[in-house]
This record gives sequence, C-alpha cells and structure tokens, in this order.
Amino acid sequence: MFIYRCQVRSSWLDANRHMNARRHFEVFSDASDLACHDLGLGLSYIQEGHSVFTGDFHITYVREIPAGTSLTIATRIVDLDAKRFVLHQEMVDDRNQMLAATAEQLQLNVGTASRKVEPFRTEVFTRLRDAQHNQDSRPPRNVGRAASLAAGAPAR
Repeated sequence: MFIYRCQVRSSWLDANRHMNARRHFEVFSDASDLACHDLGLGLSYIQEGHSVFTGDFHITYVREIPAGTSLTIATRIVDLDAKRFVLHQEMVDDRNQMLAATAEQLQLNVGTASRKVEPFRTEVFTRLRDAQHNQDSRPPRNVGRAASLAAGAPAR
C-alpha cells in the first residue's frame, strides 16, 4: 500500500465551500503518481521506452471536505494482468479517520514508441504482483462502482 498526504487549501474550495471535484481528481492523481514512482514506473520507466497511461478513472464522493483538512490517501493494486492494473484509492479525513472519497484507476502499460498497450516486462509484472500480494488485506470500499441511479449510496 502506498500512502500520500496533503492538506486542503482554501483555493481548492468551490462555491459550496467544500473541496472541488477537480481537486479530488488532482489529489488522487498525485497519489497514483507517487505509487507508480515507488513501483518503478516513473521517469526512468519512460526513459526505458515504456509508460503507464490512465485508461479509466472513477471517483466516488462520500463526504464533504472543508479547507484546512489533512488528508491521507492510501493506494493499492486491486487487479492486474499482463498489460494493465487497477489502482484503488481511499481518501481519509485525518480529523476523524472517516472515508471522504474513493477512486479507481485503470492503468495501461504503453510503449512510448508504438503508443500501443504492450505487456509488462517480466520484472515489472513481478514487482506489481508482489506489491499487490503484500498490501492491506481489508476489502477496499466502493470497488467497481459505476455512475448509476440504481447504485445507491456509497460505502462509508
């Protein structure tokens, strides 16, 4: 599991005086960038001719987040195959340890020359698989949610 922390700035608030949806996306993106870097999928990976591209990104908003709130984002791999992996993220409000939002991202392994989805090199796949197996065993919340009226309220 990969941990990212930040504090909500007043400039991140929208007209409703809570953290703007765009800022949720940015914080989750920053947290996934850190996780990918820690997995060896950062700039050096790009220089080696590979990168990860986001193929899908879904956020579930659970609670409002006011300015000044300290947040912890935990990122883990919930699914993996030869060419792709899915990151699941939980954003927790550090004031009360309550879930504020979740995100899921489908990451694609892409050749920088071909611009096509390609299989991971063996050592990269092994590193991803090991990270997946060596993380929190608690079931992640709000996995696989879709924007739907029938979906009901998210898990808290």
